[in-house]
Amino acid sequence: MAERVEFKRTIGLFMAVMIGIGAMMGPGIFALPGVVADMLGPIGFSVYLVMGLITIFTALNYAELGAALPVAGGGYSFVSLTLPRPVAFLTGWFFWIGNVAACGLYAVIFSLTVKTYFVPDANAFLIALVTALFFGLVNLRGMGEALIFITVMNLIELVVLLGIAGLGIFDVEAPNLLPLAPMGLGPYPTGMALIYISFVGYELITVAAEEIKNPGRTIPRAILITLGIGTAIYVFVVFVMMGSVHYTELAKSDVPFIYFAEHVAGGWGRWAAVIATIMASLSAFAVTLGASARVLYALSRDGHFPKIFSRIHPRFRTPHIALAACTVFTVVLAGAGVVELIAAVADFGFLMGLGFVNYAVIALRKKMPALRRPFAAGFFPWIPIIGIVTCWVFVPALHTESLVLGSLMTVVGMIVYAIKPENRAELGRAGEVVARVRRYLAARKRKKMRVLIIGGGRQGQNIAKRLVLQEEHHAVFREAAHQITFIEPDEARCRELEVRFGVPIFQGDGTKREILEQVGAANVDIVIAASNDDGRNVIAAIQAKQLGMDRVIAVVQDPDYLPMLEAEGVVAISAPWATAAMVETYIDRPGVAELFEISSGAANLLGVIVPEGATVSGTQIKAIEIPRQCVIAAVIRDKQFVVPRGDTTIEAGDEVIFVGPPEDVNKANEVFTARRP
Repeated sequence: MAERVEFKRTIGLFMAVMIGIGAMMGPGIFALPGVVADMLGPIGFSVYLVMGLITIFTALNYAELGAALPVAGGGYSFVSLTLPRPVAFLTGWFFWIGNVAACGLYAVIFSLTVKTYFVPDANAFLIALVTALFFGLVNLRGMGEALIFITVMNLIELVVLLGIAGLGIFDVEAPNLLPLAPMGLGPYPTGMALIYISFVGYELITVAAEEIKNPGRTIPRAILITLGIGTAIYVFVVFVMMGSVHYTELAKSDVPFIYFAEHVAGGWGRWAAVIATIMASLSAFAVTLGASARVLYALSRDGHFPKIFSRIHPRFRTPHIALAACTVFTVVLAGAGVVELIAAVADFGFLMGLGFVNYAVIALRKKMPALRRPFAAGFFPWIPIIGIVTCWVFVPALHTESLVLGSLMTVVGMIVYAIKPENRAELGRAGEVVARVRRYLAARKRKKMRVLIIGGGRQGQNIAKRLVLQEEHHAVFREAAHQITFIEPDEARCRELEVRFGVPIFQGDGTKREILEQVGAANVDIVIAASNDDGRNVIAAIQAKQLGMDRVIAVVQDPDYLPMLEAEGVVAISAPWATAAMVETYIDRPGVAELFEISSGAANLLGVIVPEGATVSGTQIKAIEIPRQCVIAAVIRDKQFVVPRGDTTIEAGDEVIFVGPPEDVNKANEVFTARRP
């Protein structure tokens, strides 16, 4: 058996930071400030500060994951260990496409810069090809070898950025910064979405995790140092640019930093800025090419792509086949030369993938609670939740072509995933889960009903309180509370109802036909006679029924009234056992056969008629998801008692008797009465 070849750990803290800086401090700082100036004016410099503060949540999540799971592949590997395979594949697919597209973008920017300032007659595609081949060979020798070039280019870029900005600070003038927000703050969110790509890069540190020394300590420190340095440089440089040159002049230039450098330092400043732009493009290209190869390696290692891409070079210990494939794809994209098209795919891929990685922190805590975490972000689960929101909130702000191309790439990714038979089976199981979720949500979805309550005393108010669902945990599952109307004769109580519920109130006698006519049968879905007088409730209920109000409930204490009410088609609830929850059950679940409260509400016994087309019809009890605390006590079929066992098949028309806590009994009822879409 051949010896397994693994990565070689050669990267320390400084070099890890260089990976992040090389990817983060890309060519965007040399071009985007002009667009920001045109969009926001001088206040545009603060967008970089706000984005840095927002990005810290995702950075903290990456730091926790990278320290706990130092494996090659970065964000994809984190998701693959915590979330379902289809989700993991899509995350890796997004990152791989995003990284390769970003490589193509950097190659195009480098080629156009060389062509514009040095060799006007040169072939841009040939420049991109030579660049890709060169850095492909450099990455082949190992990330440590590539980092030598990356570090040199990073230092040149940073010296120019800080040097020119340091000179420019003496040219900052207040009039250039006023008015601070000439376009208002309306375009601010769009400006944030525009520069988001400038803050992508620190996460690539985790892609090379298997080549980093002492990853539990090094990765978190490198990520946070990278983000801190990058944000500080962005804010400083863009502030000086805005203060030294009027924003309207910056907005006119396609290369605003070069324009600014020439304004501050003359001709030599212009050429220094050109060199820095080239260094930024090449540094970002080299880092991202290596990262894309390692993502492809991880996808192949996990069986999503042919195993050939997960081979490690026996001498250099790098994923040479994956690297060659990414180099080829980069050259193809660069040859297209459509910068905006390439960037659009990259933006969508990064934002979607980063959102899934943030969620992986939550999933990891639940799935692997015993996993040692050398670094913990804290404030769980709020930091992961905020990280998800701050990634996906920018997706709708992307250009239309980003969304269209991103959606297309999602479809292509799922087609690629479905090529393998075992993956198709996995998707089939995922489809069953989706169908179950849809059935569950359909069962939880209750119609908003117009409810007339006759009697505003304690009993009527308790019912109203239950139906308007002031309890937050109930409101989560309903589209809306029921619309309540009261009939109450007492003026003082009417005022009390106005203050407490703020609903329509008819002051009068609910047993009188004219009052019920004023309410109108067409304006009521259900009537509840809930005063403290049995006789009045019986009269009001029968009057409502005769006026054409279809669903009528009467709350009575004397069981002698029950036959009379049932003969009129009125649902009668006997007061000694009546609660607001029981009334709600009759309103929302008309298929309920009977409900009794046990031990003052500790448990309910509920009978449910399984309707035609129910999702559980034809299903064995053991295959039905019944709440844990709920028990099927009996099944009545054709007036015959059926002992409920695991292999008992539920049929339409069965009366199923549940026993359990009220909440679990209600959930069981929803499962057994839900109908197929």
